[in-house]
This record gives sequence, structure tokens and C-alpha cells, in this order.
Amino acid sequence: MMAPVNNTVHGVVARAGPLGPDIGSCKERLAGGGVRTARKALLLAEGFRLQYRVLRCATEAFDEIYVLGTGEAAQLRHSRACTRYIPAHEPLSALFEHRGEALNVLCAKHHIDCVLPSCSSTTRLLAAHGSHLQTPHFPVPAPDTFAALDDKWEFAQVCAALGLPAPPTRLFATANELRQAAEDRTVTFPLMIKPTAMWGSYGVQRLDTPEQIPDKLSFSPVLCQDYLPGDDLCVFYLCQAGQILETFRYRRTTVGVESVEEPEVDHHAAALIRHFGYDGVIGFDVRRTPDGRVAFIECNPRFWYRMDVAMVTGVNFVTLGCATSPVPRGLQGNFLIRSPSRLVLGLLKPWGLNRLEWSYLGYLSRDLGANLRIGLTSLISGQQARGQQF
Repeated sequence: MMAPVNNTVHGVVARAGPLGPDIGSCKERLAGGGVRTARKALLLAEGFRLQYRVLRCATEAFDEIYVLGTGEAAQLRHSRACTRYIPAHEPLSALFEHRGEALNVLCAKHHIDCVLPSCSSTTRLLAAHGSHLQTPHFPVPAPDTFAALDDKWEFAQVCAALGLPAPPTRLFATANELRQAAEDRTVTFPLMIKPTAMWGSYGVQRLDTPEQIPDKLSFSPVLCQDYLPGDDLCVFYLCQAGQILETFRYRRTTVGVESVEEPEVDHHAAALIRHFGYDGVIGFDVRRTPDGRVAFIECNPRFWYRMDVAMVTGVNFVTLGCATSPVPRGLQGNFLIRSPSRLVLGLLKPWGLNRLEWSYLGYLSRDLGANLRIGLTSLISGQQARGQQF
């Protein structure tokens, strides 16, 4: 994890928050007393859509946000939340070579107070090499923990070992192997197929019959899970040393997202988090069947796509992860926020929008150009049509 740093800030001892012992160096003592949020953050980014959500949430915790990015992350320069975009002319992993020398130089040059991950790959980099950085970083799990949870097949093995409910899961090297298993009737339909290490529903397909098995797939190996009818639940936790500090739960619907309570999910998730002594953000995609049973589908040991909705309700995981003292809890009770496209249509009947929906519209309008880019990207990729936009 991080290199040990004294958590005393100008003679004032700061409580070790989720950032661990070096949270103190992520804070500045103001003249006249008091501690304020770190002034500058560096966001590591290798893409745009998920990374944009992290960028927007970080504006609540930091005065200035520099983005060090590759590829599609260059679009983040158009966001009002981006103070400065720094193009990386080589993979971000190269900056962590030689004990992070290049990244340490960059952080010193720009007086960076905290380094933020934004996706699986940047979380993995900080998990593996964060201890070499002279600048503190947002809390992340240990490298072996991240590897066990980020891979869908490995996560299925974790569920089996810890007794977490999960659908029957098998792994095939190729689509041909899956087809042979179907002919041998060792798999049952319907089932879901997916890659083991992709996010955002990439490659996920439902197969109702053996004839629907594709001749070729763009990924291998092929993970197969029995299809379970029911609701999609998403539950995310901020953790420190295996203890849950904050929780955000919601259910995806055809119109948007709404709050949900599921004590059984919390119980199983807490057991896994304690087992690994988990640090940082972790989330689970869970299926709840019509008869009330729950099954853990996959794990996301990182920030996630709908973290901006959590922020609008008052639960900002970036702010909470960088806090040295208790942060007021966000919304208590139930919520419903419809998708952006439905909210725009809802402006025709504005009296039908609830308080949080107005807040979410305000969030979108404050960085309209970037959000229009996201909407256009979603339409082109077809994700909105598949219900993945919200």
C-alpha cells in the first residue's frame, strides 16, 4: 500500500481516515487554525466515460484537478472540472517503473496533494506500486486482493470459498469448448456468457439455446453463468481495514435507478470485506430473484459508473475517502432518479420532477458540453438502447 507518512499536520494530529496513516499529508492547515481539503489532485485516466464521473466527484474534495491521461481520456480536457490535462505519451504503467520516479517528479512539479485512480487498470497500478509514490493516493486494496476480486472467474471461486450465494459458474477456453459442453448437455440454458476481465457489460450475452452460441467471440476465456431472472441490484461500500464506513445501494430499472434495502447482501458483503481486510471502494452486482433469493454476480473493486448519482444524493465516495474527520451523511431514506433522457423529457412537465432529479439536472447542466459527449457516445455504441446508460 502507501509509504508510511506521519499523520501530523503542522503539529495537529489528524485522525487516520480511509487514506491510512498518510492522510495528514493530503491536508493543509490553514492560517488561524483548521484543516481544509487538499488543493490539488492528479487523476490517472485511460478512458473517458467512467473517468469523467470520478473527475466530477473529485471537484467536491479538491480545488484543482489535473488529469494525466492516455487515449480517449483526452476528451476530459473539455470538462470544466479539469484544471489541466497532461497527455501521457506512453502507457501509464511506464510512469510507475523505477519505483515511480517519473510520477514522483510530475507530482512534485505540480504540487499534487493526492493521486486518484479512475478505473480497474489505474486501481491495479496503485495497488501494486502506490507504496513507491512520495505523494499519498486514494485508498486501494492490496494487489492480491484486487486480483482475486476484479477477475470474474476468481471472484466466483471466492464466493464458493466464503459461502456467498452465486449462480453456478463455469469457464471455457473457447466458444467451441462451450458448444461441445452444450452438445454433451453439461451446461443448461438459458445462460449468460461474458469475458473474465472487462467492465461496462462488454461482451455480456444471454443465450437461450445452444444454437445461439457464437461461432467466434472477441474474447477468451469464456465465463458462463446460469441465468437468474429478477432485479439487478448494485451495492457499493467504502472500507478501511475490513470495516465498512459508508454504503450506497440502488436498483436499476427501465426508467432509472432507485434506492433499495437488502440486509442479506450487506451481511455477505461485510463477511468478504472482513476476510480481505479490504481498503477502498468495492461494489457488487447482485441478482435478486422473484422469490427473494440473492446471488452475487460480479465484484467491482474500484470506482463505478453511477458514483455521480451517489454524489447527488449526498454520498460522495471521493470526499469520504479523503476525509480526516466525519463527513455528514447524505440522503436518508428512499430515492428515485430517472435517466438523463427521461429527465430532459420531464422538463415538459417540470412539476413531475422530484428534488433529487432537479439536483441531477443541475449536475448535468454545469458541465453540459462533456455530458453531451457522453450522450452521443452512448447512442453510437448502442449502450443506451441496451439499458446501460443509467
